[in-house]
Amino acid sequence: MAEAQSSNAATGADKSVKLELLDIFKAIDPPTVEQIARKAQTRTLEKGELLFNVGDVSDALYVIADGRIRIWTVSAAGAEVTLNVLTNGAVFGEIGMLDGGVRTAGATAMLRTRLTSIARRTFYEALDRDPQLVRNVIDLLCRRLRWTSARMEDATLRQAPQRLARILGHLARDHGKATPKGTEIALKLTQSEMAQWTAMSREGLNKLLNRWAEERLLTQDRGSLIVHDLERIDDIAEFGE
Repeated sequence: MAEAQSSNAATGADKSVKLELLDIFKAIDPPTVEQIARKAQTRTLEKGELLFNVGDVSDALYVIADGRIRIWTVSAAGAEVTLNVLTNGAVFGEIGMLDGGVRTAGATAMLRTRLTSIARRTFYEALDRDPQLVRNVIDLLCRRLRWTSARMEDATLRQAPQRLARILGHLARDHGKATPKGTEIALKLTQSEMAQWTAMSREGLNKLLNRWAEERLLTQDRGSLIVHDLERIDDIAEFGE
């Protein structure tokens, strides 16, 4: 199955994406990065648009210039399970691009999203020229493996409160901003999106969030989520309630 094609595509990396600032391209020879940028493609996805599906042919990796992408897979029961939610500057799709295999997960735009895509041939030319890029890719793959292993552990060994607490801790650290009331999670997710990510029902998620609000661990306000006691959230993530 071929990857879904966006209605908008153009040659050249999105100018808002400075490839040299991304971890995967750090310490890379500038002419190599410039050549990658020239050969890259830009794509725009609308909210809800599928970028690629599980089992699609893999021929590129992607960088998010602006927007949000949900990475998901399908459980044995046939339900979609969210593996990660990625925002500006995130790199994804590298595994299939590197080995030429089919996509092991799907990717869907949660908002209108602009992407830079780098084709396998372009990336392999850069790998041949710069050994540092090889080391950077190894680092990226190791981080990805650790994240995936943690998600598998959550799904199989942890109860719902631990799963939710681990996701909240991740969001607070990666997408949080300090306020007088606590850590406000800037990444706005609907309850349906949060339920998919934590492998909970919407009803179960809502009950747990309301109980934690009563215990003053967090506050929900017009789509915003403010964590008041991150230390307690971390304790629940590690040891349960």
